[in-house]
Amino acid sequence: MDLITPARTWAPRETAEKDVQPDVEAPMPKLQQVVMFFSVVGPIAGLVAAIVLLWKKNGAWGMGWPQLVCMGAMYAICGFGVTIGFHRLFTHKAFETRRWLRLLLAICGSAAGQGMFIRWCATHRRHHQQADREGDPHSPHMHGGGVKGLLLGLYHAHVGWCFDADRPDLARSIADLQSDKTLLLIDQLYFLWVGLGILAPGIGLGIWLHSWNGFFSGMIWGGLARICLMQHATWSINSVCHVWGTRPFRNIDHSTNNFPIAILSLGEGWHNNHHAFPTSARHGLRWWEFDASYVLICVLKSVGLAWDIRLPAPTAIAARQKSATSEEP
Repeated sequence: MDLITPARTWAPRETAEKDVQPDVEAPMPKLQQVVMFFSVVGPIAGLVAAIVLLWKKNGAWGMGWPQLVCMGAMYAICGFGVTIGFHRLFTHKAFETRRWLRLLLAICGSAAGQGMFIRWCATHRRHHQQADREGDPHSPHMHGGGVKGLLLGLYHAHVGWCFDADRPDLARSIADLQSDKTLLLIDQLYFLWVGLGILAPGIGLGIWLHSWNGFFSGMIWGGLARICLMQHATWSINSVCHVWGTRPFRNIDHSTNNFPIAILSLGEGWHNNHHAFPTSARHGLRWWEFDASYVLICVLKSVGLAWDIRLPAPTAIAARQKSATSEEP
């Protein structure tokens, strides 16, 4: 999803509805544009630095098992914070959990570097309301035809839309999140969580390897490079999963299922399934559609940390199943 919006851009629901015109889109503030630029480019620079380090002959600077474990652990911690926290819990209320775990998931998702989570949820709710139609924040299908239109659409859906100003009425759909003072505080401390998400793997790897090289390689591999990979895995759902893949369900949008993206995004790439049943805690609906996030939700349920898990009934799945003669949108 998107990256960073300063907390001051959020207005109370009644203020947003009373004082602004929904159809008017103000330009993005200059400061926010600068923050957005470095938020996108910074992790890419970290990934480039990580790749450069692979060519270093000094083994302390290369990528070994410690760096791989560090990056994988942070990818899982922050990634599940986004997939089961930001997305399935906060945005779609697909299950319930304990208060402390809700707050922890909000913090872990924030450390993923994909944006202040209340705006993340508001943007994603808007995406479902207007999927691939006028008003969708990141549809790849609103930029003309031909190869040029496709390329422009893919760029916009993947990352270009992050630099667009928020619509004035974006906050209307997240009154439930804005009413929670603790969640608002976590939201406003977004930069702290991102910083800790970069610093923590550095400290951990530095202690593991007993060296400053370990500290810096931990920040690069477990921090910046991990943020970059996770950002683009998530953004690929906006772009790739609305252009290429399979469409087993009758949806009015262009959402698709894409197996490679589903693996990289911890189950989120079963996007056609998700648009068919947005409030389902399970996105991989068939036995071979591996959904790592749903597996974790099941683990949480087994230890009493998840309940009221929402799943589509088999009859509902069958009713929505796409027939061989169904028309594409």
